[in-house]
Amino acid sequence: MSSEQPLFMSDETVKSLLKWETLIPAVEGAMRDLSKKDVLQPPRLILPIPSKNGALLAMPAFSKSESALGCKVVTSFQNNQEKGLPSIMGTILFMDSETGKLKVIMEGTEITAWRTAAASVVATKHLHVGEKKILAILGAGTQGRIHALAMHHYFQFQEVRIWNRTESRAKALCNELGSWATHYSNKERCVRDADVIVTATYSPTPIVRLSWLKPGAHINAIGFGVKHHNELEDEIYKSESTVVWVDHMEAAQKELAELINNGVRMRGEVGQAMTLSHAQTQSSNITVFHSLGMAVEDVVAAKVVFEAHKEKLQAATRPSN
Repeated sequence: MSSEQPLFMSDETVKSLLKWETLIPAVEGAMRDLSKKDVLQPPRLILPIPSKNGALLAMPAFSKSESALGCKVVTSFQNNQEKGLPSIMGTILFMDSETGKLKVIMEGTEITAWRTAAASVVATKHLHVGEKKILAILGAGTQGRIHALAMHHYFQFQEVRIWNRTESRAKALCNELGSWATHYSNKERCVRDADVIVTATYSPTPIVRLSWLKPGAHINAIGFGVKHHNELEDEIYKSESTVVWVDHMEAAQKELAELINNGVRMRGEVGQAMTLSHAQTQSSNITVFHSLGMAVEDVVAAKVVFEAHKEKLQAATRPSN
């Protein structure tokens, strides 16, 4: 029996190995494979902890095409920002898919942030029709920041707008990002005329109105509050021009049950929308991607990191010329 101990990778190490060029295609493949039924992934277990304003989640998955097996355990505590900690933290257990032996324990905060933004990039790529000039981000926390980086990297938006309930945080993020990002003190002004919108807040009440949206706008709804659909007002869902997509229909049946019970139709999964005939998106449609977060995204991202780690070790041991 092998006595090899599992490798531990800190968030700092994970971050150094993550690259958009490898992560985005991996997440895109995972979303496609899920819709092709090449992924084993039960709905995540969510344990609410109301007294601490938090929750614990368990998310296992197996990707057949990538031979990737793992499980992520996540905590989401809304008050962490006041303590100088990320609101969402996780640990990923990455196993040998042939034996089930634990290979790597990864701190999952960076992977969670990066793969969520990568999924939004994939959704925007396949759901949004038209030019991508103006990006509006509501929320200047961990997800707001990483979405700004991912979206700007992949689409090269001409204008990136950022709003946050506490304006100083939006200003600070824009200062960090550089001249390509501009903070807005008014969320309506931030959203109006935007081609793509990201909502990444814990808001318990709507922060985006239908009347603010231009025809053909695309929304990546990321926020994880009491519900997954607090950030958009009901009129957006009721509009005949709105088309709602998700990453995983089975999870949506549970986590977006209130929307579904109120008559909101989920068009399908983003993986299905990767075929143009299925998407059938008109240029005037408002598209909404409800990002629920999938374990398979974490698992394939963990594989990307692990493979990059192995390549780095191999490069270090190659003899120099």
